[in-house]
Amino acid sequence: LSLSLPLSLPLPDYWIRLTVTILTLSLCPWAVPTTRRSSEATAGQVAAVLHVRLRQLLDMFVKVKLNGVYLKGEHQLSSLPQLSGNALELESVQAVHSLPVMGSHLKTYKTHLTWLRSSKAIAGNIELEQRVSEIVTLLQNLINRVEREMQRRDLPARTSPPFALTESNDWTTLRAGFVILRDLRTFVNKAAHQLLALRLRR
Repeated sequence: LSLSLPLSLPLPDYWIRLTVTILTLSLCPWAVPTTRRSSEATAGQVAAVLHVRLRQLLDMFVKVKLNGVYLKGEHQLSSLPQLSGNALELESVQAVHSLPVMGSHLKTYKTHLTWLRSSKAIAGNIELEQRVSEIVTLLQNLINRVEREMQRRDLPARTSPPFALTESNDWTTLRAGFVILRDLRTFVNKAAHQLLALRLRR
């Protein structure tokens, strides 16, 4: 997601702080708490760390399982949330709308990751299994923080759709794994921006 704006337009103070924070968290993962200190991290920080780890996992998955070639084209999974929007819409982000949707979507991705970890695309590769397990743990940490924020604001939770993904052949499973990791990385990046925007507006 891009945070670029026309240079002729003045940036509000919170936009400047948001841009600096996102760049720091995205480019310098050592600047935020790791999973061992996750209790000290905000939801936005956990999302930023998760985004970095997902980038690393996606790179490893492509290298090990897809011979280093990223899939091109419109590869989608109907069971995953439909991604839309961009960083420039942050000015209209409202907790009452964004947090329940975010929580529901994160749970959907966690279900898909759990499936991926035991699928033919991952099973048997210890390093990939460990990386996916780490992502699942970080994802649950983020879900917990989003839910606490919703409780603080007295917002109702949304129900996630039922999981309906099965393995048919090796290629279908590998393709599904790529789409899950790619889309989750994109969604977490958007979530990090939304969470930080909401926090900076307090």
